[in-house]
Amino acid sequence: MFRLFPHLYIRLIGMVTLTLLLTACSFKSRTYEAPSVTAYQNAKVAGYKHIRYWGDKTAQYTYTRDNIKRLGANKNFRKRIDILALSGGAEDGAYGAGFLKGWSERGNRPEFTVVTGISTGALIAPFAFLGPKYDKVLQKLYTESSQKNIVLLSPMEALFGASLGDTAPLKKILSEEINDDFVAELAKEAKKGRLLQIGTTNLDAQRPVVWEITEIALSGRSDAPKLIRDIMLASASIPGAFPPVLIDVVINGKKYQEVHVDGGVTRQIFVYPRDLDIRKLQRMLHMYPQKNMWLIRNTKIDPEYKPVSLSLADIAERSFYTLTKYHGLGDLVNITSLAKRDGFHIHITNVPKSFDVPLEDFFDKKYMKALYQVGYEKGRSNSAWQTTLKF
Repeated sequence: MFRLFPHLYIRLIGMVTLTLLLTACSFKSRTYEAPSVTAYQNAKVAGYKHIRYWGDKTAQYTYTRDNIKRLGANKNFRKRIDILALSGGAEDGAYGAGFLKGWSERGNRPEFTVVTGISTGALIAPFAFLGPKYDKVLQKLYTESSQKNIVLLSPMEALFGASLGDTAPLKKILSEEINDDFVAELAKEAKKGRLLQIGTTNLDAQRPVVWEITEIALSGRSDAPKLIRDIMLASASIPGAFPPVLIDVVINGKKYQEVHVDGGVTRQIFVYPRDLDIRKLQRMLHMYPQKNMWLIRNTKIDPEYKPVSLSLADIAERSFYTLTKYHGLGDLVNITSLAKRDGFHIHITNVPKSFDVPLEDFFDKKYMKALYQVGYEKGRSNSAWQTTLKF
C-alpha cells in the first residue's frame, strides 16, 4: 500500500490547518453526484458488461459462459494453472519488478493463467501478464523514476483538492504505455481464457472492487485504454498523497460518479473470493491440473525494531506502517489457507529483512534501484520462493 514520512505529515498538518482557517475556500466537487445508498450496487460503467465485481462477494462475472468456454478450450490449462498475485508497497514495487526480471532469466517463469494486482502491484500486473518482453518497461519505471516522475506535490492541490499532489507525471507514463496496441495484446491473451484483474477501493461504499481488465480489453471499445489507465491509477492512488480517481457510472440511464482509491486500503494482495468454488469449476471443465499460486509481497513481512520518538509525525508514520504490515500479513495467511483448501501449491516471496538501504523520500530513486537489484538477484536464485509463510 503506502508509506508516509515525517516531513510529509508536517507538511500535511500545516496545509490542513491553513485550510481550516480559510473557511471561505471551496473544495473540488464531483461532476456528477454520488450514487445513493439504495442504488449504488446497480451502478455500471456505460458501454460495458461484466467488467467488475465486489471483492468481498462471489466472483459472479469472472466465469461467464464465454470465459468458461475459453478456459476449457485452452489445452495448456488442463496441465497446470498458475496464479500470480502482486501486492501493494509503493516504491517497494521495485522488488517485484526486479524479481520478475530475475525469474525470466532463470528460465522457468510460467505463462500465468491469472494475474492480479493491488496498488503498486496494479502498475506491474499488466506488464507481468504480457510476459518477459515487458520486463524492461518495469525496470525503467522502478529504477529511473523518482518523486517528480510520479507525483507533483502542491500546496494549492492540498488546500483546494483531495491530496498533497497531482499525479499528472504518472498519468503521462501510463498514457505512453497503455495504448491501443497494448490493449489489443491484452485482448489476444484474454481469448485464451487468461485473466488480468486489478483491485481498487470504492471509498463511498468502503468495499473492494475487482476489475476484469481482460474483459475491458475484449470489449474493443475506443475508450478501453483510458478506462484501464484510470483503474491502474486508482489502485495506486495513496489516499491523501495522490488524488482519488472519479469513475463515471450510470444507474437507470442517469450519470453518477464513484470515488476510487488505493486498492490496498481494503486488501494488500488477493487471488479470488473465498466463496468461489474452484473444485466445482474443475468438474464443470473436466480439468484437474497442477495448480500454483505465486505471491509477491512488495514489502517486508518481518517485524522491524526501531525506537520511536514521541513526535506526532513519527508516531503516526510508524503506526500506519505497522498497520499496513499486519494488514498484508493477514491477507497472506488467508490466501495460504485458501490454497490449502483448493489444492494449490503456494509460493511466496517478499522483501528480505536484511535489506537496509534507507528510504529518504517518496519514490527515492537510489532506494528503488537498490531494491530492484535485490529482487532481481532473488528472482534468479534457486531459493526464490518459500512454500510456507515464515515471519
